[in-house]
Amino acid sequence: MNYKYSNTELWRKKARGSLFNIIVSLLPAGLSLYLHGRIDSFIVFGSGVVFLLGLWQMLHYYKMPERDYVRVEDDILDIRIGIADPNTRLADEEIKRIQQMDDVISIKSDKGEEENIYLENLSDEDAASLLDELKHQYGNRMHTKNHPA
Repeated sequence: MNYKYSNTELWRKKARGSLFNIIVSLLPAGLSLYLHGRIDSFIVFGSGVVFLLGLWQMLHYYKMPERDYVRVEDDILDIRIGIADPNTRLADEEIKRIQQMDDVISIKSDKGEEENIYLENLSDEDAASLLDELKHQYGNRMHTKNHPA
């Protein structure tokens, strides 16, 4: 089952913040042109890099509600981590323990690594459905705040 990012307003807010960064990245070039009548190459390069990174980040945040955050398949749990990180893909036998603490589901693998799923990134219905799915699929490895380990 696929669970998409929700909280559209949060992602729009982050996209607006990235747009602000894009605009601010152009200020050094504009200020240099205004004060000196020319722009040094390092200012063009630096502003260009920040501009392109900000544009990439803005588009990424704007499209977040279209992306899957968590995918639960037969024996695979797939979690999207971040903008530049690859998705984390955990096979059923790799998952040692799943612990819910407030709005975070912490997944510990047999390699000692820990991945988190933030329920605030899901709608209330999707969060409840994901918890039920994890309890059903992982049984005794799934621990909630109501059932201490």
